[in-house]
Amino acid sequence: MSDVSFLFSQAGTNGEAIPSVHAAEAQRRNIYTAQEESATCRIKRELNETVFWKLKLWMIFIFIFLLMVAVIIISLLVCSAVHEDEDEKFDPSLFTVPRYFNGNFQLPNMVFTEELFTLSSNNSQALIAELQEKLADLYTSSPALGRYFSKAVIFAFRNGSVIADYQLTFLMPEEEQDQLRNFTLSRAMVYNVFRQFLYDQEADTSASMYIDPLSLNMF
Repeated sequence: MSDVSFLFSQAGTNGEAIPSVHAAEAQRRNIYTAQEESATCRIKRELNETVFWKLKLWMIFIFIFLLMVAVIIISLLVCSAVHEDEDEKFDPSLFTVPRYFNGNFQLPNMVFTEELFTLSSNNSQALIAELQEKLADLYTSSPALGRYFSKAVIFAFRNGSVIADYQLTFLMPEEEQDQLRNFTLSRAMVYNVFRQFLYDQEADTSASMYIDPLSLNMF
C-alpha cells in the first residue's frame, strides 16, 4: 500500500474519505487553542470589570499584593530592630564602691625563671600584659559581671611551673552593694565565671598560656 493510500482509509459506503490521524490531531489542537484563547479573554474581561467606582479588579489585586509586600517589609524591619533592654541602661558614674578578689592560678607549661621575680623585667611585663588582658576579656564579656568589672592586676609570679598572683576589682553602686555582695558579686559567682572560662579555653593543654582550671584559687 502506498503512503498516500495509508493516509486515507477506504471509502465508506457513502463514498466519503475518512480523515487521516494527522488531520484529527490538528483539529484537536485547534480546539484546545480556541479554548485557551477563550479562557484568556474571559480572564482579561473579568480583570477589567469595574468593582467599585472606578476601581477595576486588577487594580484591587495589585493593591493587595503591594499591601502584602509592605507588611512583610515592616515585619522584617521590626524584627531586625535592636531591642533596647532596660537592664542595659546604667550610669557608670554611680559605680563607686570597690569589691576585690585575690587569688592565684598555675601556668603548668611555662618554666619559671629568676627574671620573673622582677616584675619590671621584659619577660614579666609581657606575661603580665597578656594575662591581664585575658582576665579583662573574660569578665567584660560576662553578661552578669561585665558592667561591674573594673580591672585585673597580676602582681607577682612564683615558682611552681609558674604561679601567678592576681587581684580583681569590681565597682558597685552604693545603694545596691549589699545585694550584689550576696549574689551577683559573691565569691562563688566570680569564681565560677573564671573557672568556666578556663574549662572552655583552648583544647591544646600544651600551650604556653594554658591555665590549669584545677589550680584556680580565689578568696
